[in-house]
Amino acid sequence: MKKPIFAAALLLSLVAGSLASSPALAVESTPPPPAQATGTADVSTAGAETPGTATVTPSPSATTAGSPQPAESVVPAPSEPALPSEAPSPSVTPTPTDSPAQSVTPSATVTPAPSVTPSPTVPPAPAPVVVKGAIGVKWRAMNGAAGALGAPVANETCGAGLCSQTFKGGTMYWTAATGAHPVLLTAGHTGPYWHANGRGKAFGYPVTDEVAVPGGTVQKMSTGRLIAWSGMGTYQVWLRGAIGGHWNTLGAVSVLGLPVSKETCGQRNGGCYQKFAKGYIYWSPASGARAVRPGNYAKWVGVGGLPGALGYPTSSETCGQPAGGCVQRFQGGAIYWSAGSGNWVTKGGIGARYATAGSTRSGLGYPTANEKCIPGQCIQSFQAGYIGWSTAGGTRIYSMTECAKLNNGRSRYPTYGANRVLLTFTQGYGRSYATNIYCVRVAGLYVADWKTDGYVGASGFKAPGVPSGPTRNLYSPTGSYSVTEAFGLGNPGTQLPYRTLNPRSRWGGNPWTATYNKYFESSSWVGWDENMWYFATRASHDYRQGVVINYNRPNIVQDAGFAIFLHMNKVPTAGCISLDDWAVVDYIKKSKPGDRIIMGTYGALFR
Repeated sequence: MKKPIFAAALLLSLVAGSLASSPALAVESTPPPPAQATGTADVSTAGAETPGTATVTPSPSATTAGSPQPAESVVPAPSEPALPSEAPSPSVTPTPTDSPAQSVTPSATVTPAPSVTPSPTVPPAPAPVVVKGAIGVKWRAMNGAAGALGAPVANETCGAGLCSQTFKGGTMYWTAATGAHPVLLTAGHTGPYWHANGRGKAFGYPVTDEVAVPGGTVQKMSTGRLIAWSGMGTYQVWLRGAIGGHWNTLGAVSVLGLPVSKETCGQRNGGCYQKFAKGYIYWSPASGARAVRPGNYAKWVGVGGLPGALGYPTSSETCGQPAGGCVQRFQGGAIYWSAGSGNWVTKGGIGARYATAGSTRSGLGYPTANEKCIPGQCIQSFQAGYIGWSTAGGTRIYSMTECAKLNNGRSRYPTYGANRVLLTFTQGYGRSYATNIYCVRVAGLYVADWKTDGYVGASGFKAPGVPSGPTRNLYSPTGSYSVTEAFGLGNPGTQLPYRTLNPRSRWGGNPWTATYNKYFESSSWVGWDENMWYFATRASHDYRQGVVINYNRPNIVQDAGFAIFLHMNKVPTAGCISLDDWAVVDYIKKSKPGDRIIMGTYGALFR
């Protein structure tokens, strides 16, 4: 019986072993590991494998020993705190091996193995920040982390041909066309303005460093905006705009200096302007962009500036004029300058007449003052004359004469506000041939209405303060005298009181008489009295037309002199002034009570 039992037991044993290795039964058992790893090692579990049992494939960024590397600066990332050690996984409880004697029951319960506790995940160390390429070269040239930019806070980023990298102290930008340039966040002057006023959206990226220029610093941006700093603040100039483009064309900082205001629009006729250290640039659709330098600007503003008669400038200041002068034209006139005259404005009717005459190339030369006006009259002085304007007569050019001495204080005798003054002078004592200039006051300035020759007393002038004496001595007095009345054979049309002469007309010449140095009528001609009718009607017609010069009148000094007239018959006289007929008539027609005659030698009349 033992052999059959043994055989049965052996058979049962073989059957039991075959069932124990079947997957359908050993559902909780752990499969054995493969003989050798074939994939890349995970850097998060590096070191977990048994040395010599795994082959690791290098990543694309791994460095092959001995290969050349680009220049770069690596700034290590901050170190992570140490993580706790990984705990070993609990051992798996093996399924108990059935005794060969145990019978296999299909419904037997299999005890599951305990679960495996996963190991904690270790985060990878942060990648170091790298400063490389052209940005790195520029950064290191700026003293790297110790310089104005400081340490990097992010790696370089690129797109559409533009690279940038952020640092603690600003941002560095690079393009192939412009190279690498920083915009500083805190250092310098232009960078803070860029950061505070829109950054790249408003200005674009820098195409230059911030550079020093006379009076401040500038930095140019890709949008054509130039950020400029000076002691008067930080402003921008748009180089692609009309004003900024004109500033740049003129010579930029070297000519007009740095901007000291922003560009301001909404001006007259849709215009704009911007102020610079050495002038202004104004622009309008009609005039374009033009610069106005300080000297011209002051004169322009003095006559009303942009809202005034001149309006916008239509040209830049153009030099190389006669005598080294310059001119700048405006919509309503011009400003002229020369070393001898200064800056002055011409405009309106006077300016038009000056231009027609040839302006600086005319005989007038450069203006020496702005025009002066009163209701109905204007006058402007030039180096060699004047241009006057009136509502009645339009414009007229006046030559430069001794009338100007009545304006500049170089006359020794006052005019007492007379509207017309006749200047009669010789070149010295003992001379009778005289120059006569009829000065008329236009808008407060005396100018020459006409100039002609004539005569005074045949013995010439007495010195100032010395009476001329009796007419038989043939002297003329020196001084400033009013005119109050005219006389002759017929009124030519005058505003002076006019006396028509008759056969009884006399002028008293006998001292210590009631008629001395006065008009009276008599049928006789006694002593030194003058028969006015005789002198008016004789062939030389001396008194055909005449004017009374109030010498020794109204306070009469006996025997000091009498009958001092302005009259016709241009020859040496007994003390009067004689002129051509036309001059006497014109004088009478234009004179009014209170007008004056100033007479004497040149040296006695003028300083």
